[in-house]
Amino acid sequence: MVESKLFESYPAWMILVYYFFSFSVYAAGLYLVYLILPLFSLVFFIYIAFLEVQVLRSGCVRCYYYGKRCAAGKGTIAKILFKKDEKRRFNERNVTAKDMIPSFLPTLVALIAGAYLTYAGWPNLSLLVIGLAIWPLLVMFLGNPIVYGKIACPHCKQGELGCPTCDFFMKMEKKGKK
Repeated sequence: MVESKLFESYPAWMILVYYFFSFSVYAAGLYLVYLILPLFSLVFFIYIAFLEVQVLRSGCVRCYYYGKRCAAGKGTIAKILFKKDEKRRFNERNVTAKDMIPSFLPTLVALIAGAYLTYAGWPNLSLLVIGLAIWPLLVMFLGNPIVYGKIACPHCKQGELGCPTCDFFMKMEKKGKK
């Protein structure tokens, strides 16, 4: 087995790949929800912002990459917004599929909104709506395994020290290879 190089600070291109996938799903969901009910898109945006802040507050402040560029670039953002939390160790948590539901909710909302618009718009359906409705599925089943299984987790110093999220995604990656 080939050892992956662990990064002290991730290269900018990896961070851009991470943000391309995550923010493109957010943008697709926001647009699709906006087409259904503009006010709900504001609620959805607030949820996404809340979710991102929670990740910074509950994980990034305990991570090895606090103050550094992790695969998501959030370690540097966390240092600007929050104090480092030395009290609790990063790897004390056990992450299960149930724990990932809040993170997958934006994808689920985008899928539901896309399915609704596809159904409601038939036969005058826009290719943009179809593409945006399919995009979250592509990211979930193709993009996430690339981002977490190839780019982020294999090169993560925190993953070596103990990371429940890395453990979760690497288990998923290993299952996919069987």
